[in-house]
Amino acid sequence: MKRLPITLLLCIAMLTNAMAQNPDLNGSWKGAIEAGPMSLSIVFHIEQTNDSVIFTWDSPDQKAFDLPAIATIRGNELNVEIAESYASYKGKLENDTLVGIFTQFGTGYPLRMTRNTGNDRPQEAAIEADQNKPYHSENVTFTNGDMTLAGTLTVPNTGSRFPAVVFVHGTGLLDRDENISGHKPFLLMADALSRNGFVVLRYDKRGAGESHTNGPINVETALMADDAMAAVRYLAARPEVDASKVGILGHSEGGIIAFMNAANYPDEVAYIVSMAGVGVSGLELAKKQTRMISYTMGVEPDEEAQSLNDQLLDIIATDTDSLTMRKQLQELIVNNPAQQEAIEKLKAVDPTITTEEINEFAIDRMMSPDTRGLVKYDPTKFLSNIKCPTLAINGTLDCQVACKENLEGIAHLVPHATVKAYEGLNHLFQTCDDWVGSSNYALIHETMNPQVINDIVTWLQSTVKQ
Repeated sequence: MKRLPITLLLCIAMLTNAMAQNPDLNGSWKGAIEAGPMSLSIVFHIEQTNDSVIFTWDSPDQKAFDLPAIATIRGNELNVEIAESYASYKGKLENDTLVGIFTQFGTGYPLRMTRNTGNDRPQEAAIEADQNKPYHSENVTFTNGDMTLAGTLTVPNTGSRFPAVVFVHGTGLLDRDENISGHKPFLLMADALSRNGFVVLRYDKRGAGESHTNGPINVETALMADDAMAAVRYLAARPEVDASKVGILGHSEGGIIAFMNAANYPDEVAYIVSMAGVGVSGLELAKKQTRMISYTMGVEPDEEAQSLNDQLLDIIATDTDSLTMRKQLQELIVNNPAQQEAIEKLKAVDPTITTEEINEFAIDRMMSPDTRGLVKYDPTKFLSNIKCPTLAINGTLDCQVACKENLEGIAHLVPHATVKAYEGLNHLFQTCDDWVGSSNYALIHETMNPQVINDIVTWLQSTVKQ
């Protein structure tokens, strides 16, 4: 689900520049851009030689890594230019901390960078440090038509004919660990389940990691569901697996995919776990999201902007042909005051960019198959046909998939489901104090609340025994 308050148009250019004798800035630096209570994690990578600087940067929240930019170092000052993102950073080294301003579209945000010297994700660190795991890992590939997907299989060391689970990610180019802001929730879940007698397959989404593709990446949820079923069938064919006991664990959009496949393939999907899955229409979900995200920023939603957003979503949710839909979207945004204000800010930074280019970019993103597929999602087509054991969980501070409405929708349509709300947990099932900061995933050290992990393991063990 979409969750970033700041959009960075990422650059694709690299340059090395001359430098004088400077203090040592070599290595990795991390920080977060603060926009109200929201934040966007940023990582700088600096390699200094006698006569040049090689600079790359990451935006982990946007799944963007090793992005090149122009960097210069003069004395204790670092200057970075990210032309294609209309952004820059100017910082000064003070007591081994880079103190500076990140500027984008003419707006400056304080950005303090500290050396990235260790793993601040303790749950992942504990797994990676364990040399005596009671399971082994294997890199595998499987296919869906002409698409080859790569993943990791974890198998208990003792026993045979194990139950098995496929992990399915949320929206975005996510790898097999569902890496979000440096957190690896699927690594944690795979470790817990394989320690308790389950084979687990987690895979890189098409276009991410080692799942390369020459075809489209932003595809409809239905095609992602086909990828997940290919994973189920791959597991069922493995000699270590009991083919009658293969299920799906899905997070966010992955929860939708679990519902779709459980309904469509009841003889192949033995059980499902929905983590922040969707029990209301995609249109209702999308309209609710923008309001909830405003609350996490500590501000009231802009009703004019919200009204425009709702109208755009209403158009996307229709079955109108693409030419008519594009025309309707253009008519709605071309003369909109909020859109015009944003365009003027862009032009102030880059006078060469045109209004038409900006509007076409926005419309193309709204009309992309993945966006249209999610907005048109109708849970009644699938949930009422689910017969297998179902666990559905949500955090009460989830600003992307509203806890109460979605769990109520699931409970209504799947009356035999086990449904549970976790107080004080966000969309990643991390512990939070309140709404403000609940989507600041990068600043939270906990990857996933341990009780959630224990509950999922316990429920799956009980389900398999039954």
